[in-house]
Amino acid sequence: MEKELKITVENGVKELVILNGAAEPVYHLKSIDVKDASIVAVHEFLVKKGIENEDVMNSKIEFSYNELFLNLYYSIRRRNPDTIKGVLKLHPDLKKFDINGSKTYNTFELADFIKMNRHYFENKEYAMKLVSELRGFEGKVNRDIEAKADTRGNAKMLINQVVESNIPAGFHLVLPVFVGQEKVRLAVEINITSDFSCSLISPDLKQLIDEETKVIIGGELDKIKLLQPDLKIFEL
Repeated sequence: MEKELKITVENGVKELVILNGAAEPVYHLKSIDVKDASIVAVHEFLVKKGIENEDVMNSKIEFSYNELFLNLYYSIRRRNPDTIKGVLKLHPDLKKFDINGSKTYNTFELADFIKMNRHYFENKEYAMKLVSELRGFEGKVNRDIEAKADTRGNAKMLINQVVESNIPAGFHLVLPVFVGQEKVRLAVEINITSDFSCSLISPDLKQLIDEETKVIIGGELDKIKLLQPDLKIFEL
């Protein structure tokens, strides 16, 4: 049964538009915006939130193996969409070593750093032996230069000789690479230049990060696809 509706307009209004049908749904007033969450955050959000068919069509996931992220943009065609940005984070214990990074030390600085962080070493006695060798390293090289009367100062060759004879070729750390992951045994080498600058390098770490990134992020994507097979997923 239709009802008669009387409307009065004032203040100079000359036109009134009346729409017939269902009104646009009213959604929450504020969105959820989570940044720098754990890499598992997107899957956990979808499990707890629940997602309807219409929301699936209006949502997407973006991820990158190189940039180490997995992001959910939930119901982006509606007002106040939710955003969950998950990140695969390198563990703080690993980051302090700055392996394969730009950090350099002199031999005394590296010796002190190793001494204060010997609890990460697979063998603490080995770590302290390394500390002792590093503290005496520069003096030994200089004595060898004087003994050979090398006025040209062929320090690089002597440094290599002393490294080979005195400094262990490498050592092993036991620590987690990523936040939330188990500890691993990691081979690390010391690179010493002709000016006695030291840095830490590890081809094994580079390979592990490259491989494990795909395993961890790929595993999260597999869980999401199983939970919501119609959800759009894009690799960046």
